[in-house]
Amino acid sequence: FPPLKTLDTHPHNLPIQPTSLIGREKEVAAVQHLLHREDVRLLTLTSPGGTGKTRLGLQIAAELSDHFVDGVLFVNLAPLSDPKLVIPTIAQTLELKEIAEQSLFDQLKTSLRDKHLLLLLDNFEQV
Repeated sequence: FPPLKTLDTHPHNLPIQPTSLIGREKEVAAVQHLLHREDVRLLTLTSPGGTGKTRLGLQIAAELSDHFVDGVLFVNLAPLSDPKLVIPTIAQTLELKEIAEQSLFDQLKTSLRDKHLLLLLDNFEQV
């Protein structure tokens, strides 16, 4: 038998979801289709607050974990109010260590440049 598909195949920090996602099959399929395209490097989910964007994003990230060989990472920006903290928060999630010779932004660009990674930035609109 082939090994069971689990999130442990590739790096991730996705929170465990206590319930199944119900009734969002069309949205999941549409977003997955877009994320499989080579020309799509940025995708934004928008809708009013409380409509399930985070849950939808987490479901899609979990289902596509095998597609992104360098992993799927969730960055919760909800606690932030200062835009200057976005880069350090992403770097912390990626476990980048700051070095004096290069700005954290440049380190982040260098780190991500050649990766096939899904980076799920949640609550970006608040920052």
